[in-house]
Amino acid sequence: MYRWARFSDWIIRHPRPIVAVCVVATLFLGYWSTRVKTDHRPGHFLADDSDVVRNYRHLTDAFAQTQALFYIVVPDGDVRDDAFLAKLDSVTSAIESMHGVESVLSLTNVPFLVREGDSLVAHRLYDPTLPHEVIESRIEDQVFLKGLLLSDDGTDPAIIVTLNDDFNNTSARVTLVKKVQRMARSTLGPVALAGLPYLRSMYATRVTREAPLFTCLALLISLLMLYVTFRARRAVILPTIVVALGIIWTVGLIALFDHRLNIVTSVLPALLVIIGMANSIHLTTKFYDRYQACGNRRQAIDETMHIVGQATFLTSLTTAVGFFVLVLSGSDLLSGFGIFASIGIGILYILSVTLIPLACVWLKPPSQERLRLATHAALTDFFDRVGRFARDRSTAILTVSLGMLAIGVFGATRISSDIFVFSDFYEDDPLRQDLKVFENAYGGILPLEVVIESRNPGRFRSLSNLRRVEQLQEKVEPLEGVGHSFSAADYLKLANQAYFGGRPAAFRLPSNYEMPFLQNALSGFVEESPESLTRNLPRFVDSTFTITRVYLGVHDLGTTNMNVLADEVLDETRALFPEANYTTFVTGTAIKSTASGENLVTNLAISLAVALVVISIIMAMLFRSTRLTLISLAPNVIPLVLVGGAMGFAGIVLKPSTALIFPLAFGIAVDDTIHFLAKYRMVRANGVARDPAVIQTLRETGKAILFTSLVLMGGFLVFTLSSFGGTVSLGALTALTLAGALVANLFLLPALIHRYGPLNESDRREQN
Repeated sequence: MYRWARFSDWIIRHPRPIVAVCVVATLFLGYWSTRVKTDHRPGHFLADDSDVVRNYRHLTDAFAQTQALFYIVVPDGDVRDDAFLAKLDSVTSAIESMHGVESVLSLTNVPFLVREGDSLVAHRLYDPTLPHEVIESRIEDQVFLKGLLLSDDGTDPAIIVTLNDDFNNTSARVTLVKKVQRMARSTLGPVALAGLPYLRSMYATRVTREAPLFTCLALLISLLMLYVTFRARRAVILPTIVVALGIIWTVGLIALFDHRLNIVTSVLPALLVIIGMANSIHLTTKFYDRYQACGNRRQAIDETMHIVGQATFLTSLTTAVGFFVLVLSGSDLLSGFGIFASIGIGILYILSVTLIPLACVWLKPPSQERLRLATHAALTDFFDRVGRFARDRSTAILTVSLGMLAIGVFGATRISSDIFVFSDFYEDDPLRQDLKVFENAYGGILPLEVVIESRNPGRFRSLSNLRRVEQLQEKVEPLEGVGHSFSAADYLKLANQAYFGGRPAAFRLPSNYEMPFLQNALSGFVEESPESLTRNLPRFVDSTFTITRVYLGVHDLGTTNMNVLADEVLDETRALFPEANYTTFVTGTAIKSTASGENLVTNLAISLAVALVVISIIMAMLFRSTRLTLISLAPNVIPLVLVGGAMGFAGIVLKPSTALIFPLAFGIAVDDTIHFLAKYRMVRANGVARDPAVIQTLRETGKAILFTSLVLMGGFLVFTLSSFGGTVSLGALTALTLAGALVANLFLLPALIHRYGPLNESDRREQN
């Protein structure tokens, strides 16, 4: 243990090279931190070789399917009003001309098929030179438009905007979506946006706004608590410098290794502020205590490092482990977050144990009045009473703890893992309100795609197969949660309607007799129609007519119901398209999002188990006692169980944002246990009996444990100001876990040691 004092002695004797290294590293990594970029690509929580990802990739390869499509719904837009249609046309044209937009589809530019002789010719449905009655008749007669560009009751028209895929993965997407929203509102009145580009833009906008705000608030709260605790400017300035350098270095490394900030890593600076204060508090608290006792700064620093050096190293290690196990989550987003969070914690530790000792020795020594205020003599008596209470009431403390553990286990069994895609947004959030408008008019927004691939090429030229596709639509549309469906059969119905007079009754599949005539008409249409009229329509058959898809717009049903729906749809599909002749599967954003949530929750549970094992091994190596190792886990596992119980009773769903709490909170909360037991071992090594050793340990470590816990809780409570429900839950539940760990470390841990701690010769002599 004296090696930590020797380490501090080496630091104090080499201030210039240490400061020089810090300056050079800060300049170098500070330059790189200014070059860090934000990742606007859609992230997911699935492995690239998973079946879900492979199926989704197969869909996109076959149909050029994209996640870059969003809707603009105009509630109560009067499509019978020429003035409204003119405005809709102007908005459509304006959006088409914007950089990054690949295509736009609306009532004013959707193809309108007309039979001319034996051929079908495409015109624009809207032509301002035509009489009003003609345009109105066209819109009313186009059954195909219902559910695509017009609600079932004909009152809510929509515009479908498709962005360029590469453009969709840049920050310019956010600007474009906002521009489109402003222009549509100023021209058309109230509009509602829906779709993945809009969802991601809302996320990016709020994360960009909230991340620096949370960092500043966390820093402000931490510094306020530090000043109240120590009543000295240096106790505020030094941790600020350490945390600021830690953030600069970490962000610089993110850029240096060609990584980007994303919706996960954007909260890393705020977390580093919160966690970075812990080492500073332990070192500063112990320095003030030792300096008041000995009156010599050099000696006080040596004793501080001797007492808390190893414990501080191990607490940083266990916290880093809590983050690093996220590499097991199977998510690139969380893996990168875990790696750089671990690196950041290591950086904060190195900066703390070098800069704080240097500053304590070279700065003006604190006055006796400052020392008196900073050492909080009144708390010493409080922790003495806590120690005696834990000794005298150990049976009651253990009984209450077991009772609360039982309640927590029971509550945890009630936790729901039914994950909803939009659950992080509150019901009154503008995004959820827009989503309701879309769902009321068009059904579900989440795409669930049925992919059917024939083992023989060209089978979907067959009318019999298209009839089976139509039967599939008729069977799945009534299922719970399904809105409208679209397929290649609908295109053929549209062509049939145009060929046989344009009457709505002709919107049907042709007969075997009619099919040859329609095929000739369609072949001419495909060859002669201008590409600009047809490219905006989605594709439902690949170029070889071997693969087809059926699009279903489904509601945000939650994991359980979505899995049930997917199974029902797949069963209906395979009943019509037997596996002997066809390969079938369901995919789409609805399936991908559901599988991502399930996979992440499962892998985070595995990460927690790994963190428990690794941290237990670290504890065992530190304490060299199986009994102390088991005792050390209880004050930290029980709060996790209690928080799980609180989630069950409160109806908080186990989803990625809330599942993340457990490995992170455990890695952080165990720090105070390490500080307590490391000091306890030192006291015991000096020959102090078990019960007095517990009280002395509480007296000397209780203040730092209390202060660090309050700083951590205050920092995490900052996240409750977020507009995302998941972030609010993360902040509140992590703070609750840390509060439970604080109480457990001050009362349960001493009680366990009093009752079950290992005895030595001095204990046996005292008992005799």
